[in-house]
Order: sequence, then C-alpha cells, then structure tokens
Amino acid sequence: MSEEADTSDASTPVGAVTEDGDIVTSGADSGQPAMSARLRKLWAVLVSAGLGGGAALISAILVISIVVLLQVAESQLLESTLFLVSLEFITGQLLLMGGISVLYLWATGKGLSYVSIRRPTLIESVVILIIPFVVIVATMIVNLIGMAIGIEGSAHALAELEDIDPRFYLYLIPFMLLIVGPFEELLYRGVIQTRLREEFGVVSAITIASLIFVLIHLPAYGLGQAGVAAIALSLTALFVGSIIFGAVYEWTGNLTVVAVIHGLYNSILLGVLYLVTIYEDELMELSEAATVVGGL
Repeated sequence: MSEEADTSDASTPVGAVTEDGDIVTSGADSGQPAMSARLRKLWAVLVSAGLGGGAALISAILVISIVVLLQVAESQLLESTLFLVSLEFITGQLLLMGGISVLYLWATGKGLSYVSIRRPTLIESVVILIIPFVVIVATMIVNLIGMAIGIEGSAHALAELEDIDPRFYLYLIPFMLLIVGPFEELLYRGVIQTRLREEFGVVSAITIASLIFVLIHLPAYGLGQAGVAAIALSLTALFVGSIIFGAVYEWTGNLTVVAVIHGLYNSILLGVLYLVTIYEDELMELSEAATVVGGL
C-alpha cells in the first residue's frame, strides 16, 4: 500500500462511514481492533433494512400528509382512485425509493456503476420475455399448495377495489413499466442486494433483500384485515417471486433486465385483473361448469 493511502487511512476518524457503507472502528494508530466480520454483517443488514423500510415509512407519511391537506382544501382529487394510486407510486417508488437510492450512492461515493445499469443483450432480451411467466407459474404453485392445505391467500389492495372502471387497471400499466419496476429494483436489488452481497455472498444477499422487499409490501396484502395465514401465504408467493428477481439480477449483472421483468410481471397481472373485471360473469359461469364436469 502506498504512503499516501496509509496517510488517508490514518486520518479517517473512528465512527465515519466509508464508501462501502462500513463503519470505521479504528485508525492506523488508534490501537483499537477492526470491526469483526459479524459486526460488518449486522451493519449491512441494518443499513439495508433502514433503506428499504425507511423508503416505505417516509412514503406512507408523505402520502397521508398530502391526503390530509387535500381533505382540508376539500379537493375533488380525492374522489379519483387513479389519482390516489398514482400519488402512491410517484411518492413511494419514484421520489422515495429512487431518491433514497441516489442519495445513498452519492453519500457513499459509489455512483451508478455500483448498480450495473446497461442495455440488455439479445439473450437478456429473451430472458425478459420469459421470466415474468416463470414468476407467475412459481407464485401460482405456492398458492395452489396453500389451497391444498385449506389456505387462500389474501388479495393485493388493487384487486380489492370496488366500483371502478375496468380500464383503471390498464391506466396503471405505464406506471408499472416506467416507475414501479425500475425504482423498486433500483433500491431493493441494485442498492440493497448489492450491499448485502459484499458481506454475505450471493444466496444470503438475495434472501435477505427479498425478506425486506416482502415486509414493505405487508400493508398491501391486508394487514389488519385478512387472516394471518392468508397474509403469510401471499407474502410467501411474493417472496418466491422476489427470489427469482434477485437471482436474475445476479445472473445477468444487469439491473435493466430485472427492472423490465418486474414491470412486465406487474403489467401482466393488471391485464388479468382487467379481463377478470370485464368478463366476471362469464368466468363465473365457466367455473361453475367446470365444477359440474369435474364432479365436485
């Protein structure tokens, strides 16, 4: 190591946060022991949970504050479900998840190269088209297993909306492709998973990042309304999907790929919701006919 580097290390104050997000526990001449591997792992988890949970918490506070202000102003915007959902996406995913990611990369001196954003290759483009359906099949299997043991998963809040124009779901697709997919993946895979990988390795990083990702979606799956078993099943399915997202990111090393996959996956689900809403009566009749034919 050069003399210049040694001087820099010696001048770094104890307690400072390095470019890698670690806490400096000793200087070159302090005589204090360096941070142990266990403490570095604990710090990585705390930083990751703080980034992921903080984005969700601040977003909720901001959205509630805006809604309260609009109520005081007696704004008619509150009568629009599309406005309220769009507000959540813009504040939560775009401003908070995107903002916190950029702030973290700036504060630690890492830069955008840390999250591996580039144009997909031809093979990666094929992966983008295939993986959303792999995630759908995987989550369906989890839900079928749950149904086999008598548990029906709780529905996402968007699927529980009543008295809305079915086209509402189609209006949300651009948000999924341009905001939700890219900015959720930027934070949870690009920043959090990458940070965890530095201390834990690939498998543990994917797992922990997915757990954080799942927990911030807890309110969307009926916290306080649905049963514990129903919520647990839905979150398990979400966890499986998140594991796949994380694995694809590690395999391709390209955040663009997993961001587009996430956006497409959500968009496909919205398309299904649109069709189910449009053809609800016909699907119900088909389901009853299948039950009769199956002898159930």
